[in-house]
Amino acid sequence: MKCNTASTFCRIVLRGWRFYAPSFVEKLVRGYNSHISTHSLTTMKKYLSLTVLVLVGFFSFGVTVAHGATADWKVIKTDGVKELSGISCPEARTCYVVSGMYLSGGTGAIFKTTDGGDTFTVLKTPSIDPFHSISCPTVSTCYIAGDFGTLLKTSDGGENWSSSTLGSRGTPPQFTAVFATSEQTVLVVGRDGVFYRSEDGGASWSRPTLRSVADLHTIYFTDKMTGFIGGTDSAFFKTEDGGSTWTFQPALKGAKLISRLAGSGTSLMYAVGETVQKSTDGGATWTELTTAGNSRNRQTVAAPDTSTAYLVSETNTIFKTTNAGTSWESVAVFDNTFLRDLVCPGVSYCLAVGSAGKVYRLGTPPAPLPPPAPTPVVPPVVQTPVVVTPAPEPVRPTVTEKAKTAVSSGLTRTLKKGSTGNDVKKLQEILASVVGVYPGGEVTGYYGLATVKAVGLFQEKFSLVSAGETGYGQAGPKTRAKLLELAESGPSATVTPATNSQTTPAVLHRMLKKGSRGGDVKKLQELLSADKEVYPEGELSGYFGPATAKAVGRFQEKHDIAYPGDDGYGEVGPKTRAKLFEKAE
Repeated sequence: MKCNTASTFCRIVLRGWRFYAPSFVEKLVRGYNSHISTHSLTTMKKYLSLTVLVLVGFFSFGVTVAHGATADWKVIKTDGVKELSGISCPEARTCYVVSGMYLSGGTGAIFKTTDGGDTFTVLKTPSIDPFHSISCPTVSTCYIAGDFGTLLKTSDGGENWSSSTLGSRGTPPQFTAVFATSEQTVLVVGRDGVFYRSEDGGASWSRPTLRSVADLHTIYFTDKMTGFIGGTDSAFFKTEDGGSTWTFQPALKGAKLISRLAGSGTSLMYAVGETVQKSTDGGATWTELTTAGNSRNRQTVAAPDTSTAYLVSETNTIFKTTNAGTSWESVAVFDNTFLRDLVCPGVSYCLAVGSAGKVYRLGTPPAPLPPPAPTPVVPPVVQTPVVVTPAPEPVRPTVTEKAKTAVSSGLTRTLKKGSTGNDVKKLQEILASVVGVYPGGEVTGYYGLATVKAVGLFQEKFSLVSAGETGYGQAGPKTRAKLLELAESGPSATVTPATNSQTTPAVLHRMLKKGSRGGDVKKLQELLSADKEVYPEGELSGYFGPATAKAVGRFQEKHDIAYPGDDGYGEVGPKTRAKLFEKAE
């Protein structure tokens, strides 16, 4: 039996599972009718999930019928009959695909291709809960979100996955979309206004305020700082600080459902759902577009460049525009297949995923990059030694000169906790130059607790704001003006001149012990080597070995912090770091 996707019955079945069945199941599971017993709820959930699986399978396992240009799309079967729900391609030939049906345990799976879809490999996963979205900022790093608060991460190209569960165990969130702006920063949204954000690769999570209980369906960032979230009930929010704070945007108030946001560059964006709308000014204003067909809902959109875009409708038709949405044409129709996601790494190269484990590919993936040529072996050249007279060491500019440039060129907005960007880095550079204000001297570009404290000390030092008053710890107009005044007044007792005694800021923010490696270990060794009694070897290797451990122990004994046999002896913990910062000043 074939399902005519233009019929009312088929639209209800094909659409209903995604948009209506989950909420119905949820009401049953949460005890919508209080007189139903827990056992009955569990039984009803199992039977309802099984019934929907049978219905969707019945309408999904037909033969794909070609209509016109549909033949340009090659049908690829993944290993298994899964309801594919999301795809992410960090580069043209490498793509990850996930599967899952809402509230249907055991349907989650992960697939990977490294040849543009010619072959797929099933990856091992620590969870088989339904997955609904995947985002891969790099070939090695991916994040997956799904039902029951499930979030997965890989940092090695899918060889290993870590699993975490967010939210309440009693009423776990149903995640619908995940978006990673980098390997460390990731956002995930779901039904009932659920929203989480991490800036440390998923190690810890915050919950930025949206003040919405709408079902959130999509996240899209035009760059690392500017992003958007969309969903049901005209929910449309924007951030300009990387996701720390969000504001409601009335520009799309007429769009009751936003299924997907996507675009090309920093200006062009599409918002699809009950309508198709386009913005060319970064989301400030929107224009409703007209598409062919009788679809009343669109699933997803992909824009490989500013002129070309592909749109998937609920009738499983793919539309294409080559003039930035002015006109659209139907380029593919797939009977008995429910398409759920689409990516287009190129203008004529796309992959769409859907039911029955099917992947549809338009075009041919680019050829693999040739392996790098071997480095030629250059025979050694014997040269006559030349005596070179060392040039006099150049005079390094003072921190005041650096501060003046940084302030005058970058501090133009109010900075506060959660702000990120180059202007935050410049603020931290200036604070580090003021004696007794920012002993840590860490220049990260993130306005964290240490920066808040440093700004507060700066404000107290110059009688700008006192603790507990509005604006304390924030770089507002008065604070920025004082920084500019100090920078333009030239060297003073407040600003410390640059010297050769400390070549780098002491960026020590984690526990360091035997076996640790990194730039912070090298900075530790740099500080220890300033005292020849503590670290006579003075080796700056970046590796915390026995010599460094002994040096840390001598430093602790010298400053009455710890002694042999004490916990933390020979390790750099909070007390030792504080004393190192104090001595570095």
